[in-house]
Amino acid sequence: MGKILGRLLKWAVLTTISLSPLIASGQHPLDPLSADEIIGAATILLAGHAAQPGAAFQSVELREPRKEAVLSYSGGAIDREALVYFRQNRRSFRSVVNLTRGSFTPPVEIPRKDGQLGLTIGEIFDFAFLLRDPAFKAAMAKRGIDTPDELAKVFVTPLTAGSFDLPEESRRIVKAQMYSLEGSGINLYARPIEGVQAIVDLDTQQVIQILDTGVIPVPTASHNFDEDSVRAQVGLRDPMKPIRITQPQGNNITFTGNFVEWQKWRFHLRFDRRVGTVISTVTYDNRSVLYQGALSEIFVPYQDPDRNWFYRTYMDAGEFGVGALASPLKLGLDVPENATLRSAVISAAIPGQDVPVVPLPLDNVIGVFERVTGNPIWRHYELFAPGGPLYEGRAEVELVVRMIAQVGNYDYQIDWIFGQNAVIRAEVSLTGIDVARGVVSRSVNDRTAEADTAHGALVAPQLAAIYHSHHFNFRLDLDVDGRANNFVLGKLVTQDTRNSPRKSVWALEEKTLQRERQGILDDEESVWKVISPTRTNDLGYPTGYMLESEGNAEPLLKLADYRRAMFIEHDLWVTAYDRDERFASGDTPNQNPGFPGLPEYVQNDESIRNTDIVLWHNLSFHHVTTTEDYPVLSREHKSFELKPSHFFNQNPALDLRRAPFEVK
Repeated sequence: MGKILGRLLKWAVLTTISLSPLIASGQHPLDPLSADEIIGAATILLAGHAAQPGAAFQSVELREPRKEAVLSYSGGAIDREALVYFRQNRRSFRSVVNLTRGSFTPPVEIPRKDGQLGLTIGEIFDFAFLLRDPAFKAAMAKRGIDTPDELAKVFVTPLTAGSFDLPEESRRIVKAQMYSLEGSGINLYARPIEGVQAIVDLDTQQVIQILDTGVIPVPTASHNFDEDSVRAQVGLRDPMKPIRITQPQGNNITFTGNFVEWQKWRFHLRFDRRVGTVISTVTYDNRSVLYQGALSEIFVPYQDPDRNWFYRTYMDAGEFGVGALASPLKLGLDVPENATLRSAVISAAIPGQDVPVVPLPLDNVIGVFERVTGNPIWRHYELFAPGGPLYEGRAEVELVVRMIAQVGNYDYQIDWIFGQNAVIRAEVSLTGIDVARGVVSRSVNDRTAEADTAHGALVAPQLAAIYHSHHFNFRLDLDVDGRANNFVLGKLVTQDTRNSPRKSVWALEEKTLQRERQGILDDEESVWKVISPTRTNDLGYPTGYMLESEGNAEPLLKLADYRRAMFIEHDLWVTAYDRDERFASGDTPNQNPGFPGLPEYVQNDESIRNTDIVLWHNLSFHHVTTTEDYPVLSREHKSFELKPSHFFNQNPALDLRRAPFEVK
């Protein structure tokens, strides 16, 4: 891990050669911070003695201008602001830096009751001190790991501690799980050193406690799944004949700065350290649909109450940073070969030799491509047409914006998909490696198997993959034909019939919600719609968009176990727009002992009638593990759609031409 830090610091030195003093004019208000601006924000705070030399700048991100300023922007110079979180003297602070004016707001300390900042790259990678701790070395020796060479092959994974009112939570801590890297390749998680945990104070880089609940033999198999390993283990199937995706005349996508245009869509695209892809100012045929859509949080509770497992209730965005952990995309594998790859720069919270914070380049972390789905977007074959059968249909083509983040053992793929029928689909995919607990059992017939599989499934000898959930929350700031909108809740209700052989039918009953606390909703056969209060289609319906989802699920936990992720309690929350309400779990969910985020946002019960509103929606997976998940998980996915509802006068895809690739 030290080698990775070394490469980052070397890059920091090299960047000082090319970085200009501060910022260039003419940027769009929503463009991400440049490397110059990231360094500039930290420099302004240091020069103003608001931060001290050596401060760790955990996050330096764009503070978005007010929406009215963005929507009225027509070019030229603008004030640029950075929202900065930093740590010094074991305390956390927040400040807004005006990069244009060189000013800043007085840093506000984040109190313990509001949680901790997320982990920095330096905190995740540098655990050499743990390997020198006498108690840690003694615990490893009990497991036969006692030589310098063997200790060097111990992989330390720093896991966030959650919030359970335990004494150690008064500090900034992680609870480290260890793995043996002996024989490892692509799979670093196959050989857990079970039954031992290191509780570490990140500020002092000291071990608070080594918790040892007993030796469990380290699994012997490495379970690598590179092609050579699989060939040796089970063999490989016959090779396929090539399948190519090519566009010999080029693609149909136009990039202008950070704007993307395709068919009738136009939107702004940027990358964020915490949440990854951010889609903004989305219009269809020059009509506003979505001001901004982005991932907000991912809550992942594992379902094992053991002393070494109970705390594993991660906030993957707020604690680790989904954008910070984005991995480069490979053409022909992660994205089709016709994809355009785009890079990003984020703050890395590592002071370099000549700069106060490293602007870390992330190469090829966004893929933008169009694809033929192999389905018709619409079609009809009419057998009984006069003169013989007739057919009309159009091939479906989509635009996809993709990122994939490696958050520990899991790989999360987040897609924003734009259809020619004016539908926006967000799709979440899971792959990677199921994290497994080391156990004694080698099969379910062993006498230890019942206990070993009480909270998971045996996926290989000596490995039980623990049941867990993934709750993805998305923040959807819809502006349907303008900023002022209403939220309409529809219910499908059974009605008795009269004067008909039918006894019943279902019908749609709708009401417009008035205040935020009415907008805390669960699916229950609901229809969720955002409408314009001022614009109608030619038939007199208010123009609108519906949210349809396949990811609704109950938490299946007691409130005490997810209080800091209380957004998962309901499938949908509707709030009045506030530019500082960005995350469903609040700004600092790490070790947060309260009820941050959405529960706080709705306390004032603001009006959501004829105003700017935001939808917060969960896509949830309850993962019941199976042997087919191991050693690597095949992609699982769920999605939701934003679909036009009386937004048009007819099918918006009616005007499509026959596709040039159609076989006639």
